[in-house]
Amino acid sequence: MTAAFLAPSPVAKFFDNNGVPLAGGLLTTYAGGTNNPIATYIDSTGTTTNTNPITLNFRGEASIWLLPNVAYKFALTDSAGNAIPGYPVDNIVDAALLSLYGGVDTGVSNAYILNFTSPVPANTNGQVIYWLPSNSNTGPSTINVNGAGPQAILNPNGTALGANQILSGQFVSIISINGVWQLYGGSGVGVNVGTFGAEVPIAAATTTDLGSVSGHNAQITGTATITSFGTSAQIVAPIYIVRISGTPTLTASSSLVLPGNTNIIAANGDSFLAEYMGSGIWRVLIYQYASGTNGYSVVKPADTARQSTVTLTADPDLVTPTLQIGKYSYELFMLFDSVAAGAGFKFTGNGSATDSRATSPAVATGLVNAAAYGPKLESFYGATISYATVSTTSNSNGVLYKGVLLVSGAGTFGVSWAQAASTASNTTLRAGSYLTTNLLALGGATPGVTRIYTTPGSGTETIPAGFTTLVVEVFGAGGGGGARFGDDISDAGGGGGGSGGYSRTSISVAGAGTQTMSYFVGSGGAPTGGTGASGTASTVSSGTFTITAITANGGAGGTAATSLSAPGSGGAGGTASGGTVVNTSGHTGNNGQTPAGGGFGGTGGTGIPGVNYGGLAGGNGRGGIGDPATTGGNGAVVFSYS
Repeated sequence: MTAAFLAPSPVAKFFDNNGVPLAGGLLTTYAGGTNNPIATYIDSTGTTTNTNPITLNFRGEASIWLLPNVAYKFALTDSAGNAIPGYPVDNIVDAALLSLYGGVDTGVSNAYILNFTSPVPANTNGQVIYWLPSNSNTGPSTINVNGAGPQAILNPNGTALGANQILSGQFVSIISINGVWQLYGGSGVGVNVGTFGAEVPIAAATTTDLGSVSGHNAQITGTATITSFGTSAQIVAPIYIVRISGTPTLTASSSLVLPGNTNIIAANGDSFLAEYMGSGIWRVLIYQYASGTNGYSVVKPADTARQSTVTLTADPDLVTPTLQIGKYSYELFMLFDSVAAGAGFKFTGNGSATDSRATSPAVATGLVNAAAYGPKLESFYGATISYATVSTTSNSNGVLYKGVLLVSGAGTFGVSWAQAASTASNTTLRAGSYLTTNLLALGGATPGVTRIYTTPGSGTETIPAGFTTLVVEVFGAGGGGGARFGDDISDAGGGGGGSGGYSRTSISVAGAGTQTMSYFVGSGGAPTGGTGASGTASTVSSGTFTITAITANGGAGGTAATSLSAPGSGGAGGTASGGTVVNTSGHTGNNGQTPAGGGFGGTGGTGIPGVNYGGLAGGNGRGGIGDPATTGGNGAVVFSYS
């Protein structure tokens, strides 16, 4: 069915109170709700106004054209000025659809011009124009409609346009509000959240201006270090999709907020979502690594057997794909057994990833046999550093290791293993053993390096390049436990050894890479059958790098009991000197007990806790009830760089 509409009254006609045409009547027009005269027009062009009041013809008629969407008040009288009942009538509105096609602009980029037939003045509130730009904009823009003069085109929030919010040959819609034009349907895809166009390449640079990318879909190319995404983007459309085609570095800062607040060395194929927060501040909401380096889990699918070899060889299954620079946690579970008792099992970390946090020794030695199947919790750091090898002669065990990798050079991480003692019988790493890694923070910022030395003896520490601050911690060794009195289990116990002293220094190492220092790790005092031996001092002194000498003396040994009523006394804690931050004496060992108290030997003084390590206790005294005297804990030296 064809739609039809009632024809409007083409000519306004008025009557007096008796229904007779109001010949010569007077119609005065005012702005709605006021007594301020307002013009009407004789035809649709809106160029010639009626008189006000309008004098009606002999049929009581007049041609009256009103401004669209403007409220009028009509006051009607006869020719003598007598009011016609029912008048005035207020708020008469000729509602009109103001959406108009303005055609193709004839201006230039950022200064657009439209000339088209329209009964509506260009500055009428609510006027909407659809038009086709001939040029894309590069920044703030104006439009001149029907010769009204240039007027600003603004975003709905009142801000000036950014680049490519108007695109050549793509429709734009604007609405007139209080003398300016608001862009509410820009042709540039991406100017509204959720509208993204084709990917546009942009070269990596110190300031990589994402706001210049039409469609909010960017492909960053090149290798330059990026510190900013620019200031030209619009808050009204703040979301950008970015894909990496190259290896740029994103530098974390207050204006470029990255996940974990760490730098990101991007890899080819990585992608992320970025949000413009205004004032030059960007936030990377989600970063997706092409290699999926946020976590790996590899499970050994089948047994691997080795025999007649103590040469550490990489396991074919327990190895990750490439790990990027960053910080990872890991968990390694190995279930092994050997046919021949004593053949045993040994392993170490391997791979091409460079771990910047090595220790010496890197791992504990001599795993405890935890029956046929007993996990042991240890920790070690992985990659290409030379590790101490973990080994056991147990012929069956399960080993669980957990730790942290601070990867400063991208590469793989895995496990090498062999027999602890060469035999022709198999040592087997069983199916179901696994290695998992989980990304904690990926980035180019150099992780800290902490080196912990606990093996007694001297050594040379080489300062790694690229760090500014060094914290040195020195722990003296503990004293040995004292002997009991006599050989009877009811005799008095010996005293416990004192723990070693503790000293800490903080010093600048900026520019000191490859320079050296000397260190010595003290050894714990042993029981002697009388008063325990004192622990020896741990020290740090200058090499090619000058440092104030630091000494943490060992704790004294516990004394031996001299009679049933005179148990041994605890040894004094070691003193410390040379630290610029703290010098603390160790704790005194505990006294032994008389037979009336149980005859126990005194426990060693507890170790002093540090920042990156805890000092070990002194040795326990021998008790009258048979518990043996023990050797004091070894000292330690820690170098922690940041």
